[in-house]
Amino acid sequence: MAIIPEINQKFIKLFSFINKDNKISTIETSYGQKWENMKTDNATINSIFENIDNGDGIVQPEELNILNKIFNYIDNLFNKDEILDKKEIKEFKKQLADGTISLDKLKQQEPKTPEKSWSEGLDRNITTIQISKAETEKNPKVKEDLQAIGEEQGFKLEEIYSDEDPWIEDTSIKRADGKTYIPYHSPQILPEVNIKSARGNENIAAQGRVLETGSAFNVKVDATEKYYGTSYLEGGNVLNSKLNDGTPAAIVGEASIAYSLQLMGLEQTPDNIEKAKEVIAEDLGLSKEQVTFIPQHEFHIDMVYRPLHNGEVAVPDYEKGIEILKKFQADKNMTDTTLQDTDSLEERRAKIQAYKLNKQIKNLEQTAQDSQSIRAEAEVYLQKAGYKIIKIPSFTASSQDGTNFMNGIGGTSNKTGESFYITNKSEYPELQNIIESYLKNAGIDKVYFVSTLKELKAKGGIDCLTQEK
Repeated sequence: MAIIPEINQKFIKLFSFINKDNKISTIETSYGQKWENMKTDNATINSIFENIDNGDGIVQPEELNILNKIFNYIDNLFNKDEILDKKEIKEFKKQLADGTISLDKLKQQEPKTPEKSWSEGLDRNITTIQISKAETEKNPKVKEDLQAIGEEQGFKLEEIYSDEDPWIEDTSIKRADGKTYIPYHSPQILPEVNIKSARGNENIAAQGRVLETGSAFNVKVDATEKYYGTSYLEGGNVLNSKLNDGTPAAIVGEASIAYSLQLMGLEQTPDNIEKAKEVIAEDLGLSKEQVTFIPQHEFHIDMVYRPLHNGEVAVPDYEKGIEILKKFQADKNMTDTTLQDTDSLEERRAKIQAYKLNKQIKNLEQTAQDSQSIRAEAEVYLQKAGYKIIKIPSFTASSQDGTNFMNGIGGTSNKTGESFYITNKSEYPELQNIIESYLKNAGIDKVYFVSTLKELKAKGGIDCLTQEK
């Protein structure tokens, strides 16, 4: 049984509708609110509220589930654009009147058969990649890149509305039973909270964006496929995986424990940490033993870790990344960073690039040193859980670096039979050929690079911008 947080109500965006002034009105609620406070200017919608209430006058969780079923049905009558327009509501009222449908029948709708368990690794068959319209409008090139890859590997690209939020990976997580986990949402902005690992390593825990914006509740998923979590998880801090024998599993950054405890109003004691782990596992549809919690030195673990084939996890190898960058620096003769008054414009540009590269190497050396203990601890936990560790050179000294190959989308094509991996183009294109050889040695047939340099500077890559089916 999940532990229900007591310190906040769960505010949920239920639906939007076209009001009498032809404007879009949004209806939001929370458990425990009075139904009488949810009146709209549409008589049909108001009659639905009255019918749903079990007589106590208070919004209950099970009543919201029924309400979601009804609004999904109405919105499916025509355009499925997440807004109930006057035409849809009028047609629904007509169907109620002539007996085509009844509210009782809608209440009794059975949920769809859950999908098979889902991994983010190479053994999944991707049919659709979703991306936010907010992203494709700002960066049409990434849309072109994904469409071209989709034509080759047999998946389609679907643009979805996400309230101008491009980071849709964070807003929901696929559970082991195929349902979509929706994170807990609080009207409060919680302060940043940290947590130490079992060995005393300090986790990086700068999270809470989804918590503050509530964008998770706008995920376009059928109501019967949603699961409202009582823990706090962001998609980027959870990696769905499978063990070598195909057993569903997950890897979760320890920062998620800290935020979940804060929402539960519990202190960070050993007993409470175990309670939080149980709640997180339950929210993911797994047992606690199937979830591997790792200390993290990045704000999201999907920036530096990646499931590969079942039972395999790519982990960052900073030492190899430093070695590669130094060789690249020497081969390109990018060691002179001293500007002279006699330098030509071209020479100045070259020295500025050399300075940036030298700084990148120094930052990477510092990151390697600072994260050595925490990475070693994470690898111990992964291996103890049964994962095979695959070391991949990492060039990412911070979340905002212009080179990140660990944040990507992996799968196997039903069309070509090939395993493929889609990741980010680098500010140093020469590194792409180098990393491609490492990824192919890890058993990946095709490697693609997409145009997300600006997004990397904003702390996210192609995996953060997408969700897969």
